[in-house]
Amino acid sequence: MSYLKRLLNRRSATKPAGADIPRRDMRFALDEQIPRYWYRGWPHVTRFFDGLSIMFPLGEKLFIDSVVHFRQALEKHPALAQAVDAFVYQEASHIREHRAYNRLLAAQGAPIDALEQLLMRRQEVGNKFSPAMRLAMTASLEHFTAILSDQLLRHPAILEGADTKMAMLWRWHAIEETEHKAVAYDVLGVVVSNPLRRYLMRCGVMLIMTGYFAIDVLYFIYRLAGNDGQRHNGREWLRLLGWLFVRPGPLTRVFPKWLAWFIPGFHPNHLDTREALATARQTLDEYAGRTP
Repeated sequence: MSYLKRLLNRRSATKPAGADIPRRDMRFALDEQIPRYWYRGWPHVTRFFDGLSIMFPLGEKLFIDSVVHFRQALEKHPALAQAVDAFVYQEASHIREHRAYNRLLAAQGAPIDALEQLLMRRQEVGNKFSPAMRLAMTASLEHFTAILSDQLLRHPAILEGADTKMAMLWRWHAIEETEHKAVAYDVLGVVVSNPLRRYLMRCGVMLIMTGYFAIDVLYFIYRLAGNDGQRHNGREWLRLLGWLFVRPGPLTRVFPKWLAWFIPGFHPNHLDTREALATARQTLDEYAGRTP
């Protein structure tokens, strides 16, 4: 527990929710010049990222809907209302760019429609829950994506050797997930005012959503690898496991920050990402300045 507490920087939690959520217009013009295995020529690691991309358009539409549902409840919280508007803009941008990404995958023969149907069935189940519970799901998944994004920003070597355009797309997405990481959490704080109820809700939901997320990511990689004729390539499965858990080991590295979610009184801004975010923003600005 003492290690978890060292991860938390409570000074950063006092910053207004919408104080630092820019609205960018990044477009990556993905085309057939992107290599099929754009991550170092490694099929399964590439498909890990590709599987996440397939999830994002429907997932981020769900995030937008769950937050916007409570827009009127924020009349007395103008800063948070502004943050929600910026959150919606960023998430809508992600939907647009990942749909373009997914069209590229579809052109390779990836079963995009079938995998999206699976996600839609998941969402049909989720729609049976209350709006507050769906908001808690969004807050939980936003924390999950934020701590994974932090790995990409904090350890640029994770994307070394990747196609330049694809690496920058993922860094851009990671930057914006970091910038708006607290919005859904803060809206949940307004909507569910009882601290104990809110704590139990978000912790229970996090456990469930983590399980579903892990299963779906693995299944998507399995389906994409099968489409490539790589399903029985044991060497690449071992390489993927080593990449995820050993070196660079992003899933191993995020575990303490995932665990921090369960500390009573936790807030996403307690995890200080300012330095890594500033460096990544500079890199993105330089890339945007070079791109016509």
